[in-house]
Amino acid sequence: MSTSTALLAFSLLLPLLLISPSQASTPPQASFPNVTGGASLGELPSNVDLFDKAKLAKHWIPALFVFGDSLVDSGNNNFLKALAKANYSPYGSTFFGKPTGRFTDGRTAADFIAQLNGLPYPPPYLGLLAERKQIPKTGVNFASGSSGILPDTGAGQFLSLDDQIQKFESVVKELRKEFKNQAEFSQYLSKAVFYISTGSNDYGLGYLFPQTGLSQKFTDKTFAQLLSQQLTLRLQTLYAMGARKFLVNNVGAIGCTPASLNFLKPSTPCDDSRNSLVSVYNDLLPAVLSKLQAELPGSKFVVSNIFKFFLDIKASPATFHITDTRNNCCVDAAGNGTTQCKEGQPPCKDVKTRLFFDAVHPTQSVHYLLVRRCFSDPTICAPMNLGQLMGA
Repeated sequence: MSTSTALLAFSLLLPLLLISPSQASTPPQASFPNVTGGASLGELPSNVDLFDKAKLAKHWIPALFVFGDSLVDSGNNNFLKALAKANYSPYGSTFFGKPTGRFTDGRTAADFIAQLNGLPYPPPYLGLLAERKQIPKTGVNFASGSSGILPDTGAGQFLSLDDQIQKFESVVKELRKEFKNQAEFSQYLSKAVFYISTGSNDYGLGYLFPQTGLSQKFTDKTFAQLLSQQLTLRLQTLYAMGARKFLVNNVGAIGCTPASLNFLKPSTPCDDSRNSLVSVYNDLLPAVLSKLQAELPGSKFVVSNIFKFFLDIKASPATFHITDTRNNCCVDAAGNGTTQCKEGQPPCKDVKTRLFFDAVHPTQSVHYLLVRRCFSDPTICAPMNLGQLMGA
């Protein structure tokens, strides 16, 4: 496919969740406020107490390892000849004060999970390599915008999920040297959380893109089965390397993004056909992960239902202190609400109460809300919540 065509497809249907400045530092902790009460979710100054160290001490994890797409990419694509990049303003404007490579105005869900545990924000692996920095024992981010479950999913240069897992294998070899023996190292890995956010691009840059031929080769059901089977293989590989605690996002409601709504112009609040399509995969995922947990001794798998999470906000925005669920906050490059932010243009003034920052990615406020709900809400994270997973 041509570069321009691939970029259009990328900008239209990227992952929906697709929800301290450049140097990661340990942020303060505090308890989550009430979901429906208190100040606006967007009021997140850098020095605010978000999590209560005393209450959460028993849940602490030693490390967070992040895999997936642009929902959680913290800057790996900055070091690639990628079509999907967020290395320019107004990305990063709310919290970091400068672009970091995150596809939002501030922190991502991965950053908030780290913060919840008193950990530094997991740095991008390629950034560590470029700056010749030591691999931190507190975790690393391997996620890369445009990637999917399938190796061939994506546009431009990126780290596929297989590439990311191979990079983690290198990290395992380096980190092993920091521990006295294998037993101690295995214990460390078993307590770490592995956060995986992938699958949306397999639809947006794959199944829904005619040039790939996937929709002719597979039915909606058989494609969903393929994705679940391929994800299973990758999770088994991580398990074999020592991973035990997995938090896995399903595919977000891609029919509700400004990109989809502005391009497809449905008569309904969301494009139901897109949402129904990814629901086939989402319906399979819990049973797939449950089966894995039964087969892999000592493993814990949690589904993060970002699909439901976004539909909840769309259905009742005021409950979550969101004032606009329809429009992107930043001025988009194409001028029609279907692409990433236009470079150098200031974002909207009410970014803290917006659902979407650009045409496909949520704001920092929504990333925060996702982690907060996952921490205690069994309708979002199951069969155990994030707090239980951390303490398991």
